[in-house]
Amino acid sequence: LEQTLVSTKFSCMIFLFAIAWSPALRTPLLHTSRMSETVPILMGICASTLKRRTMLASAAAAGFATPLLAAPTASDGKWARREPGEEFGPADFEGMRSTASGLEFKIIEEGYGVKPLAGQNIKAHYSGYLLNGAKFDSSYDRRSPLAFAVGTGRVIRGWDEALLDMKVGEKRLLKIPSQLAYGSRGAGGIIPPDATLVFYVELVTLAA
Repeated sequence: LEQTLVSTKFSCMIFLFAIAWSPALRTPLLHTSRMSETVPILMGICASTLKRRTMLASAAAAGFATPLLAAPTASDGKWARREPGEEFGPADFEGMRSTASGLEFKIIEEGYGVKPLAGQNIKAHYSGYLLNGAKFDSSYDRRSPLAFAVGTGRVIRGWDEALLDMKVGEKRLLKIPSQLAYGSRGAGGIIPPDATLVFYVELVTLAA
């Protein structure tokens, strides 16, 4: 910080000295007859520059130089845990909103920043349950969020729709009807046909 202030002051002194003694730098604004008006203006510019550099240097020294570039941190997944076999009931879905497709959701925690674009790579954490409370999958348990290009059909339709509407850091409870999930075919002997699925989903980060 001290070096920054000294450097800035020295630069301003050299600049003013060069203007005062170099004919090549004397524009009409800097004509000798107007130096009494011009020098205070230039000194003001130098003072403004010095103040700005002081603020930036102080922020950098305090560790606040780039607060918006801090990497988002995913939660530990406690919010998505349930007691084994704990069935979902009306109280769990109270306050949910529905979309035209039939997807139901409730925002548990607001996010920040922008929403992803279709085709953009994202990372999302989740825990998935059947209505009877049986958990069939969880990225939280693996401690590794799922990475994929959202809005491209890589996941079930209910997921694509929900995540395209979420912001980084946002957490939602999703109730996904079977037509937006695995339909009448089910999945892998784990998800029965025509099953409504419940997901706790967290949008962790976006990628370029």
